Amino acid sequence: MQSMFNDINRAREVLQGKIVNTPMLKLNEDDIQKILPENADVLIKLELFQQTGSFKARGVAIGLETLEEDKKAQGIVTVTGGNHGIATAWGASQYNISAKIIMPKTADPFRIDKCRSLGAEVILAENVDDAFAKLDEIEKDENRFVLHPFNQENMIIGSATCCAEIIDQMGDIDKLIIPIGGGGLIGGMAHYLEQTNSSVELLGVEPTGADSFAQSLESDSAVRINKVNTIADSLGAPMAMDFSFNIAKKRVNQVEKVTDDEIRRAMITMRDRLGFIVEPACATSLAGLLERYKKKCEGKRVGIIACGSNISFERYNEILKDYKD
Repeated sequence: MQSMFNDINRAREVLQGKIVNTPMLKLNEDDIQKILPENADVLIKLELFQQTGSFKARGVAIGLETLEEDKKAQGIVTVTGGNHGIATAWGASQYNISAKIIMPKTADPFRIDKCRSLGAEVILAENVDDAFAKLDEIEKDENRFVLHPFNQENMIIGSATCCAEIIDQMGDIDKLIIPIGGGGLIGGMAHYLEQTNSSVELLGVEPTGADSFAQSLESDSAVRINKVNTIADSLGAPMAMDFSFNIAKKRVNQVEKVTDDEIRRAMITMRDRLGFIVEPACATSLAGLLERYKKKCEGKRVGIIACGSNISFERYNEILKDYKD
């Protein structure tokens, strides 16, 4: 795989015509203004309108565009809670590459079907640990190229292109609030800000039941957590990993955790005040702003992200059915 790691403009050129330059929405409607930080100027990057419904399409497209022909011929394999798998299946269909997608059997059937409809073979695993074990097995037995969901240069640079767009679209900006799963999205944001010597403060937000990045920051090294327990399954990576963690930690000094109910509340806000039906991960950036960083963002110009949304109505309703504010 050819590296564009330190040439984000080149990466953006490569993505032209392949991905969507997604819009930013200024949150200035009266009802939502009432709950935002006082005197803050808040804009949300709508990556849920990206190819395949998430930011993951960026890194996948770069990875496959730069992958050597002999590796394309061997096929690719990845592990995913859903969004990365859908992006990988889409990318493989664009380049006529054989793709195997390993997902936990608890994944939303909507996501499984979407991968299959794009021509990928889906392998269901008992849980996330089993999924990663199957990944290693297939890589070894079939010599497939692993398109990692977050701990790879192409995924970092893909996310960096998203950050570049945000800065282009917002101009002056004080703070960016970014959700963390494995760390690829916030790692890419950190990489772009570091490359451009930007003064933007990068703030992380994680679910309380999937806080590997926060624990990694505390111990100053990438750690694996014993158990993942959150409705935000797209943020449910059981570990941080050295490459992406070390890039992100250069710029991320603060990570706050939000509960599942706080994420649910943000999902309802996005539905009732913005008209978006979103998966939990997609609402986590807003949850961080409203629940943890509200005071810190008063009077500031703030960017948040709707990182993606692939969810069935059945799963959406199941997540929200017992929530009472």
